[in-house]
Amino acid sequence: MRWLMMGLLVSLGVLLLAVAGVARHIWLQRAKLRRKPPAGAGKALDPARDPAEENDQELEP
Repeated sequence: MRWLMMGLLVSLGVLLLAVAGVARHIWLQRAKLRRKPPAGAGKALDPARDPAEENDQELEP
């Protein structure tokens, strides 16, 4: 009976360690995503002034 209790406690400790590692990983990834700006938000914030759209206009003769 004593071996079962020790096995239970060791298993519980390993499980808590794994949960703490997953929580730390999620916390670090969320902090990393908060520091990084979204893709494409650097240059053209205003779609009306997008340089790619300015080149698509046709000129009349």
